[in-house]
Amino acid sequence: MKKAGAVRRGKESKTSEKEFVREEVSKATGVHFEVVAPHPAFPLSVDRLEWFMRCRNKEEIGNAPYLNVAWKERGVGIWLESLAVGDTIDWIELAYGEERAGESLDLDYSQFDEPSFKAEFNRKFPIVMARIREYEEAAAGISKRRRVHLEIRRAGSRGMLVFTIAARVSVSKGASLAALGSAIRRSVSALKEAYEQIAKLMTFSGG
Repeated sequence: MKKAGAVRRGKESKTSEKEFVREEVSKATGVHFEVVAPHPAFPLSVDRLEWFMRCRNKEEIGNAPYLNVAWKERGVGIWLESLAVGDTIDWIELAYGEERAGESLDLDYSQFDEPSFKAEFNRKFPIVMARIREYEEAAAGISKRRRVHLEIRRAGSRGMLVFTIAARVSVSKGASLAALGSAIRRSVSALKEAYEQIAKLMTFSGG
């Protein structure tokens, strides 16, 4: 009986945190989030997810593009993520034309972190690599100034990478819900600033 009670309390604790996060991100953005199963293409193993939520109301999504999904990754923490800020196909086509964009479909972006891959990509598509670095620098600058963890995330492998902005919510183990709420609000605010800054860079770059 004690063991069953402990399991029940554990489930209640997780549910409490999940619902608390859902309410906090909804209040911070003014849009509604629902706990749902992630899309099959979501770039994280299901066994690493504790929960996943997103804004699915089409009328509301455009009101808070800087935060569309949130999830908790085991051993890492809570993530907040924007809508896509672009992808390699569009950027290559914009800078080099449709033919070059078509040729890029053969690239295996799973090696993107390799120095040799980046060097070759930069040789072929320097304008696109400059854009990626500009976005990463913008996120890093706001991250440092706001003292939150922001990064440009990539999803995809063969043929295309899609880029988003993400914030990792950091609180100490066993922190109160009040502390978690404060950390979420700081992260949402920084995420919004980063998204708006990158949106301006997108406009200056022509798309």
